[in-house]
Amino acid sequence: MLLRLTLARSLAWLLLIGGWVGLGSFAIVLAPNLHAAFGVVAAWLLALGVAATVATRDALRPATRRGALVVGGLVTGVALQATVRGGGMGALLVAVLAWAVLTALASGVVRGLRFAQRAPPGAPIGAASLGATAAALLLLDLGDLGGLAVRLGGAVIVATVALAALQPGDGSAAPASRCRAGLFDCSLPAWPAGAWHDVQQWPTLLAGVAMLPLMATLPLMSEWCRARGVEPDAMVVLHLGAMFGPPLLLQRAVASWSLRTLSTVCAACLASGALAALAIPAPSGLLALAAAQGAAWGLAWLGQLWAPQRRSRAGTSPLRPALGYAALTVGFGFVVASLGIEGVVLTHAALGVLAAIAWLLAVVVRARGRDVEKDGGAVAARPASTGSAGAALNDLPTTRSLPSSR
Repeated sequence: MLLRLTLARSLAWLLLIGGWVGLGSFAIVLAPNLHAAFGVVAAWLLALGVAATVATRDALRPATRRGALVVGGLVTGVALQATVRGGGMGALLVAVLAWAVLTALASGVVRGLRFAQRAPPGAPIGAASLGATAAALLLLDLGDLGGLAVRLGGAVIVATVALAALQPGDGSAAPASRCRAGLFDCSLPAWPAGAWHDVQQWPTLLAGVAMLPLMATLPLMSEWCRARGVEPDAMVVLHLGAMFGPPLLLQRAVASWSLRTLSTVCAACLASGALAALAIPAPSGLLALAAAQGAAWGLAWLGQLWAPQRRSRAGTSPLRPALGYAALTVGFGFVVASLGIEGVVLTHAALGVLAAIAWLLAVVVRARGRDVEKDGGAVAARPASTGSAGAALNDLPTTRSLPSSR
């Protein structure tokens, strides 16, 4: 059962990353402009959230999920082939919707296998890294849409058939601790709104957001690197390796990190990536940016795995984070369409600056908190019988509670 769960998790992550970057590559070529291209990616994210509200329900029958996986895989594979054979944007939109449903269904398979375990399984770090490695192999040479359609279409069909076979037959209800908001066993960032009230968490939250512009512009950054004499495959491998390499290597260390340490490291990664993008000419600056901010996301994701309180509450709809992701993607698309590569650099520089400011604010807040604690301790340590005006003021609540002397 543990092997089946690991395989299902890997396939689910393969579908997520392959769809996010692969469909974006088709959109950039087939869409009439960059606004529309980023709109396609936003539509995929939104459709994923809508599909997840249904596909991850524990009441969905196993046979229904199996059938939907097989049919959806075939539809997606055919639609991808049609995009390069005259189908254009119409076929791409069909592939976008079908792939979103498949990704949500894959998450449902993972949930079912996880709940079938006798003991709580470990975090999906190794499985996610395996899925990301497979996705990187499929996404090499994003500019060749014909070859990309064949590779992605074949991978989708194989993955969905395998997931249908892995789907457990027991349709019993999940435990009360189930998580609905975070896809893939609650391992994707679905940051609770209340987390933004704590300034100390802002660098970690911003690191989670960094995945959106990185994934959305990976096809564009690959082409910009190609134009400057760097193989586009290097950008894909570097970016995905930065996202999942640090979690794979540092999982034991990060498990013992405090929230302050995690926020400090995430802020340092975001700030260093922003500095590199601004100070180092392209394409080296872009490569350094992808490495630093990809690592920031990976560490934020890993820290979230070890701290359930940093995830959305059980029962929260996946639609809310999907709406936020889609809106941010559309906004980022307007920036890139207007400014080009400078828009990418400025967006990531803004993330780095905000993370640094948030870290400094957290330091100030902690310092003030320590001062208040010291002042409170000093007041508490004063003797009550000093006879001073200060002591009388401190005793006012007690004095006020005494009966009148009249």
